[in-house]
Amino acid sequence: MEKGAEEFRKIGVTGNAGPKLFGVSGHVNKPGVYEFPLGTPLRTILDAAGGVKGNLKAVIVGGLSTPILTAVEAEKLAMDYDSCLKAGTMLGSGGIIVINDTVAMPPIALRTIEFYAHESCGQCTPCREGSVAIKSLLKRLTDGYGTTADIDTVLSMCDTIIGSTLCPTGDAFAMPIRAMVRKFRPEFEALVR
Repeated sequence: MEKGAEEFRKIGVTGNAGPKLFGVSGHVNKPGVYEFPLGTPLRTILDAAGGVKGNLKAVIVGGLSTPILTAVEAEKLAMDYDSCLKAGTMLGSGGIIVINDTVAMPPIALRTIEFYAHESCGQCTPCREGSVAIKSLLKRLTDGYGTTADIDTVLSMCDTIIGSTLCPTGDAFAMPIRAMVRKFRPEFEALVR
C-alpha cells in the first residue's frame, strides 16, 4: 500500500500480480497456510508443506469447488489464475487438497456431494434435486449396488447442472464431481464389477 501499484505488480507474474495465501491440507507432512507470489510452481508450495506423504495421485488446487487434477496434470503447474485455467481447473481460494495413492476416488466424490447437497439453499431445482440425485447414485455405487449406467447418469447430470443454477453452487459441485468421475472412471467402474 505504501509503495503503490507498480511495486505490487512486481510480485507474481504478468497478468497475475501479488502474493496469495495457500491453505495446504491432505497428504502433506506440514499442512498449513503458506504465502507465495502468484505464479509459484505448485511443487514449490508442496515442498514448503514438507512434501507429499507417499505417492501423489491427485490434487485440488483451488478448493473443493474446483476440478481435480491428476498427478501428471499437476506436475508442472504454476499457481496463478491463468495457468490453472489452462490446466482445466481454477485457482479459486487457493485451498490445496493433496491426495495420495492410498485413497480411492469414489468415497471422495461421495463426501464432496454430501457436503454440497447439505449446503444447497434449495431455491433452484438443478441444485436442490440434482445434488441429492447425484449423492444417491454415488452412494449406491460406493455401497456396491451401482451400475455403469449410474456413472453415465452422474456425468450427464453434471453436464446439465453446470451453468443452469441461480448461483454458482451448482457449478461448484458439478465441475469437481464430473472431473473426479471422468479422470478416475476405472475406480468407479470397479465398484460395479
